[in-house]
Amino acid sequence: MFKKLTLLLATLLALFTLLNCGADSESKTDVAKLNSKSATQIKTAVASFSASDLNGNVHQSSEWIGKQPVVINFWGTWCPPCRREIPELVKLYDEYRDKGVEIVSLAVRDTPEKVDKFTRANDMNWIMLMGDIQILQAMKATRGVPTTIFYDKDGNEKFRFVGARDYNTFKQAFESII
Repeated sequence: MFKKLTLLLATLLALFTLLNCGADSESKTDVAKLNSKSATQIKTAVASFSASDLNGNVHQSSEWIGKQPVVINFWGTWCPPCRREIPELVKLYDEYRDKGVEIVSLAVRDTPEKVDKFTRANDMNWIMLMGDIQILQAMKATRGVPTTIFYDKDGNEKFRFVGARDYNTFKQAFESII
């Protein structure tokens, strides 16, 4: 009886994790929608947050948001859709960092050790912070990971994606913030 209950709980936990790690059907955006400037363009006040980097140093979102184009990416080493989009973000960062775009990733439900090992192995050479539920709530990013938010240099939110995206979709969003 105990084994069956444990198995059922483990299955439910795995299902919950998978449902919270992936695309949200209401917020899917493709290149055609980006070109038509659809409802995914959002102009809201930026919530501020502070978070620790992998060495424990605290950083404020105001270091980047409102000063330069910035992409905030919530992700986790444990999240298959997050891992799937990372090569796309690496390529785009290589293309856009010289144009002043910064990526700030916030790893959630993770440890600094796992994040450090993963980011080094995958050439994620941008700002890496540790996220928590308070930051997710402040940024209204509680619908799942990955969540990627694009801000222009003035701090205006231009796009928000919940779920993994491909290179072309991200490229359109990067272009919109420079």
